[in-house]
Amino acid sequence: MENKLILQKDITFNFQNILILVMLLFFGFTSLRFGMFGVGEIILLFFCILQLNSQQTILLSIRNHMFTLFWFYYISIIMIGYSFNTFFKIKSQLIHFDLMAYIVILFLCFTFELAFKGSSFSYLYRLIRFIYFGGLFAVGFLYFLYLCGLRNFSVFSLAYGGADIFSPFANDYHQFAYFVAPLPFIGLFIFGKERRKIVKFLSLLCILLCIKIGLATTSSTLVSSWAISAFLFCTLKVLEFLNKLNRSRSIILAFFCLILIIFIFNYESILTLISNFFKGDSNGENRLVIWSNAIKAWGYSPIVGLGPGSFSGTKVFFGYEAHNTFLQILTQGGILGGIAYILLISKLTKSTSVNVYILCAVIALVIYGLGINDLRRTVLWFYYILFYFLNLKGEEEKSERATVNIR
Repeated sequence: MENKLILQKDITFNFQNILILVMLLFFGFTSLRFGMFGVGEIILLFFCILQLNSQQTILLSIRNHMFTLFWFYYISIIMIGYSFNTFFKIKSQLIHFDLMAYIVILFLCFTFELAFKGSSFSYLYRLIRFIYFGGLFAVGFLYFLYLCGLRNFSVFSLAYGGADIFSPFANDYHQFAYFVAPLPFIGLFIFGKERRKIVKFLSLLCILLCIKIGLATTSSTLVSSWAISAFLFCTLKVLEFLNKLNRSRSIILAFFCLILIIFIFNYESILTLISNFFKGDSNGENRLVIWSNAIKAWGYSPIVGLGPGSFSGTKVFFGYEAHNTFLQILTQGGILGGIAYILLISKLTKSTSVNVYILCAVIALVIYGLGINDLRRTVLWFYYILFYFLNLKGEEEKSERATVNIR
């Protein structure tokens, strides 16, 4: 079947990849939108129309369309929750903003799952490599201007709220931070896969740039997600090395004891990291209160939730998001939405577990969502789809090669 969105050429720099990168960047450049929509959404619409035009028949399956099915299910559940909320006059809110954002993400999942299911591992790898280098080049240029003292382009700002926080063209620095969150692990993945020394060197250089840019956002949530994911990465790589050496279980046990000792002697740094998570940014010091009130709001409709909207804050139904993706899902879609989200993330992490680099990139994004609501972060869902199919296609091609060798 012809797939017009995927251009199977052995090149990295092509018009399609440029459009995808521009789309991702402008998803985060929220201050450049026209109302709710901007350049990113326009490019997504273009890809969606192109993809629909190339399909003779569309058959949905859990394997190839699990993100689309999740969003179709979740939107259905929260609309039931909204009906429940309205009927019993609990605390209904305007649903237009959330609902439109979720529909955009539904179309994004539908478009790129259709596209990527017909692609190859080599294409997806070239795409992720282009996003990594191209994205950091573009953002790095803006960061350089920021370091030079430039804070505004006309009415558009490179800083958040006039503070010394790098947030290029973004009304919410978390929108931008989500773009860089998985990139250090992508850089390590490229470093391990590439043979060319110049590419290896550039990938390491870009990791340092990415970390510098991430720290400039002052997001304690981002730092926490990187710290936990980096620890997981180091642990998994050491275990992988020990397994290759066929070391006994006693060696592995000794390794974990060493980790425990390191934790004990660095408990102050760990406590500081935890404290910064709750108090390190503008929302941190209220997180426990917000989470508590989110749980109380969920209690009003535990099965199907209360529908689209924000039901937490310093008081219950104060109009603030839960600052935790899972709690936000519980308030909107109840336990039925929460179970669906857990199943989705479990499937995603299981499929990416064959690649430590991509697994840790996914974990960094998931952990980020523990301190902020990421349901509307469009770039996050694109990353999830790309990472899922990158590993899926890699395993499929390995299986095909093994079958050919047996024959």
